[in-house]
Amino acid sequence: MILPSLLVLAVVAALSATAFLVFWLDRYTTEPVVRLVLVAFWGVLCSLLFRLADPTAGLAVDLDPLLGTALPAAAGLLEGLLLAAVLVVLATSHYLDGPLDGAVYGTVAGLGFAAFQSLAALHQGWSPPDPGVAVFMTLVRAGATALVGAGIGFAKLAVRMALRVPCALAGVVVAGLGRWLLSLVAVRGWGVWGQHNAPFNPALVAAAAVLLVGVFWAALALEHRVLVRQLGDEVALGVLPSWVVEVLPSYRRRIRSAWWARRDERREIVRLLTSLAFRKHRLRGLSEERARLYGLEVGRLRQRARTLLALAPGAGPEAPQ
Repeated sequence: MILPSLLVLAVVAALSATAFLVFWLDRYTTEPVVRLVLVAFWGVLCSLLFRLADPTAGLAVDLDPLLGTALPAAAGLLEGLLLAAVLVVLATSHYLDGPLDGAVYGTVAGLGFAAFQSLAALHQGWSPPDPGVAVFMTLVRAGATALVGAGIGFAKLAVRMALRVPCALAGVVVAGLGRWLLSLVAVRGWGVWGQHNAPFNPALVAAAAVLLVGVFWAALALEHRVLVRQLGDEVALGVLPSWVVEVLPSYRRRIRSAWWARRDERREIVRLLTSLAFRKHRLRGLSEERARLYGLEVGRLRQRARTLLALAPGAGPEAPQ
């Protein structure tokens, strides 16, 4: 029981640190730590509610071929709805602006849920046939809840207000079905090859990791598309310099320090320009009256960005040598 418990805790710690690193590299601030801890605690609380309602529900159910597959699918959807509740609260503020923010918060919430469920099941005597099984189950939950969070972030960027709730619910449904399918593949595979099959268990871990990485890749790709389009419009209007479109939409480029010397100013530029792009994107689906109101905020962000960029005229990739 000790080795699986240590593996679960190691995976949870590693993925939580990675999620925080995604934020920190982009924004150079420890501010999200408190919110990440609260979101993880919400995941633990949701897991506790599950176990109080039915101690057999959760991770052990996913992998028990005697219980079939209907319960894990329903459990996955209910988990997604519970974890989505706190993410919806974050989405009403500037703390969750897009799919990447949602994926990070969703991952941490899922890790809190998975850690509590795994350790509780192990404490009650559940012994996984292979240490990789506990890792697979943790990764599956992290990937599924990352998808829930990314779906909420995507819904916030939806052009039409009427599409936001369906988009968020679609993320919950797809996440629940994805976790159910991976659990079903695991159960069927173990029924054919046994639970100690060396090639199959690492393949399950790899599939769950691909799900998690794929969610983050898709979130980054969507945000890149929005940033290129909206910041490109600002460059065409002469509001922003052309290097902004080359640097800001790319996560890999904007986390580097070469494009701006001072880290505090670089952090503020990233925050302002991404907020500007996301808010401009959401203006397209608003009525004329609401667009005029929210357009004032866009104008304020635009002016602040221009003022900050003017502080160091020689900064940026186009700076003369």
